[in-house]
Amino acid sequence: MMACILISAVCQSTTYTYTQSFTGTQYGKYQFDVMQAALDVTAKKYDKVSLKSHPFPMSQSRQIVTLLDGKADLMWSVTTEKLENTLLPVRFPLLQGLGGHRIFVINQAMQAHFPPNQTLDNIKRMACVQGADWPDTQILKDHHFTVHSATWSDWYTGMYRSLEEGMADYFPRNVIEVQRDLNYHLSEKLRIEKNHLLVYPSYEYLFVSPQRPELQARLYEGLTILLKNGELAKLFNHYPEHRKAKMMVNKDHRVVHHLSSSVLPYTWDNSNWEASPQAFLQEFYARNESWF
Repeated sequence: MMACILISAVCQSTTYTYTQSFTGTQYGKYQFDVMQAALDVTAKKYDKVSLKSHPFPMSQSRQIVTLLDGKADLMWSVTTEKLENTLLPVRFPLLQGLGGHRIFVINQAMQAHFPPNQTLDNIKRMACVQGADWPDTQILKDHHFTVHSATWSDWYTGMYRSLEEGMADYFPRNVIEVQRDLNYHLSEKLRIEKNHLLVYPSYEYLFVSPQRPELQARLYEGLTILLKNGELAKLFNHYPEHRKAKMMVNKDHRVVHHLSSSVLPYTWDNSNWEASPQAFLQEFYARNESWF
């Protein structure tokens, strides 16, 4: 009888499947750690669950379909109004809003075209590259940037190759991911541009399948606990690229060009939850009243 009970308990354990754009030991490691920590810290109240990656990497649009079809349970993405109306968003800015701080990757020969007094209008006339289904692409196009889009299948190598070969002038990349990308490509030609920074509202959230509302609620609860006990900040700062990103945006020598977002009808006043956790929580709870 005891053996049957144990077998039944094992069979009833829950495994949540998440999707991602790429495979590899480092891609999405922070997001995975946050998801797992949020589930672990709530295990006493609910139950212990496990996470597994969907076996196939896929584009963002394909990830959304996979969650809608119930073939996976959660994903992470830069949010948009459309996406929040399609899936169940966990409106907690995982990257503290740093995803909207875009630094330029360039061919080193292009630095002379980006002096400190270079105007935003002239920057818009130069050719930049972005992923075809990224929300950033729409934001830049709406502000009349000259944007060349790359498909998911080749963007990770193709966009950087276009800089190396002079087919594009710059790649606005968020400060969180730019160091990892350059370490991956190890190109002698590629550099981080020295003088300019684009800033616009952009927040990366976890998103849950509409079939899993209990998971959305649990992640909200877990993230709030992790913020209050300081573990979320420890997780964030564990990654060298995150620490470098904060240093890049805090340097005062860059000319900052502020843009509005055309894909999101709201902005966070206190998305930097590490610097002002109480202010963030006050805004978080206030917003929840209108979001739910």
